Amino acid sequence: MFKKALFLILCSVLSCTLYAQSSSVAVESYFSKIYSAENNLVEGNHEQSLNQYNRAFESDREEKIIFLKDIHNALMLAYQNGDTEYFEKFLHHLNDYDINKTFFETVGYEDIRETNFYPIVRTFFENKPERTDDSPVCSLFERLFVLDQSIRSACREKYLGSLYHYCSEEIKLLDSLILAQLSGYFRAYGIPQESEFCDVSKHFVPPYHLIIRHNLQWCRTEIIDYLKGEIGRIHPQILADILKSMYNNSCDGSETSDPLGLSHQLRLGSDLYLIPLSEEKMDEINQNRKAINLDSFEDFHKKILFQEFNPEYYLVHGFFIPQFDADKGVLDGLRERFEEFRVVGPE
Repeated sequence: MFKKALFLILCSVLSCTLYAQSSSVAVESYFSKIYSAENNLVEGNHEQSLNQYNRAFESDREEKIIFLKDIHNALMLAYQNGDTEYFEKFLHHLNDYDINKTFFETVGYEDIRETNFYPIVRTFFENKPERTDDSPVCSLFERLFVLDQSIRSACREKYLGSLYHYCSEEIKLLDSLILAQLSGYFRAYGIPQESEFCDVSKHFVPPYHLIIRHNLQWCRTEIIDYLKGEIGRIHPQILADILKSMYNNSCDGSETSDPLGLSHQLRLGSDLYLIPLSEEKMDEINQNRKAINLDSFEDFHKKILFQEFNPEYYLVHGFFIPQFDADKGVLDGLRERFEEFRVVGPE
């Protein structure tokens, strides 16, 4: 009896280990193909890029790893390349998402109604099942996000922007209650996939992103290790921005740091600045990025540059490019300081 029980326990542990390894391999496989597709897109190798997107989206797993911004970029490339076969194939992956025709009313699709792609889009939405009721995920996460914003909005309006000076204790308390409910949901059901949320777009950022960032300012870091194990449900860029908040708010008194190299781009007025890494830091930072399935620093900057002049694509989330607004004197001083890193458009 004891041997049988021990055997069952060992099988259970082994199956969990194998599942974790399988999941990790699937995540690495997905992002290696996506990054290959993106790099080929940036380099102008469109056929290779389409092929890599297609390979990334094909999966026999019961729970697919797929992200909406990747589907958007693949669709845009197929559209621009005049490839209706790939376009229709990629379009199928939108079936699980709460989107409508406005998905194809964004930059890059201005003339789609005059092309042979529009009948494909029209037929797709005519046959796409509509969501009749809000899902539990939508209602819960929207409610938590509204709570997160409501106290901040009320204090900002009442005290003319000095919300933390007057309301820090109340905000801290409400943030803790919201995080407790969020953590409870994650423990019970895991992190929801993008397809479980409502009213999404290529710019979609899950509402828990800001909730967790707000709690990090109170040094509530317990959830971080859990998030690191959920890549595949959370996008590496979303995780990276959460980690950036933690590194910028050192809770143990040590200096703040940037181990993922996320603070090397900014916008002053309308100008973009890309600040390179020193050679001695490059290897270490790329290793840190690889550990959370983030692309290399060099490729990251190439994609930001590509996106700057091809805004119909969305390779890098906008929150990685902070907009600095200040009076003219301060901006002029910053422009002079960073002039050598200013991005100049193609002739």
